[in-house]
Amino acid sequence: MAVELSITLPGDMYEEIKTLAGQQGTTVSGWFAELARQYLDDDRRSRAVLAERIRHDRVADPEGHAEMAADLRKRMRDAQEAARRRAAGAA
Repeated sequence: MAVELSITLPGDMYEEIKTLAGQQGTTVSGWFAELARQYLDDDRRSRAVLAERIRHDRVADPEGHAEMAADLRKRMRDAQEAARRRAAGAA
């Protein structure tokens, strides 16, 4: 499924990308699509590595991992609450 998308680029940047795309045998749209695909692939690999590290840490020290996870959840809740208070004060 293709989705139409419109972006605005400075003229010199567009020309550079158009030149690169031509050298690679693709279009400007194809160049951006390949760039997006690369970023998504990198993100998936990064998430898989992180998940494996978390699994390894959990297996190696279940109690320590649970404590760290609970601390992280608390810190995130505290940060979200502080952000809500700041937003309410700014309104």
